Amino acid sequence: MSESHLADSLKHLYEIILRERTAAKSFEVDSMLDLTKEKEGLLQFILAETDAGTELSSEEHKLAQNIYDENLRNAYFFWAALNWVRDSMSYIGDQVRPEYYAGSGMIHRGENSGTLLSGRI
Repeated sequence: MSESHLADSLKHLYEIILRERTAAKSFEVDSMLDLTKEKEGLLQFILAETDAGTELSSEEHKLAQNIYDENLRNAYFFWAALNWVRDSMSYIGDQVRPEYYAGSGMIHRGENSGTLLSGRI
């Protein structure tokens, strides 16, 4: 692959990663899935066209570093979003569990039936 093709592919990959984060912030799941497929295809193309020992130009190295940084930023964003969803599901699950008094007079919560997390409701 010539340097300009590799640089163009890296620029396109960078743009996809930025669009992926924008879609995630807007909860556009279909867009995110499409962008993920496009990103995977582009990565496969880049890997197939470059040798393991290929030296990057300074521009390509800078682009690759920017891609790495933005992809890491997306990973932190997705991780935080996933934790928020988990915390929300845990909170909601706690709210639907019935409370009862035990023989000691203490209030206890019943077992979670799992219907909310299983999607049966």
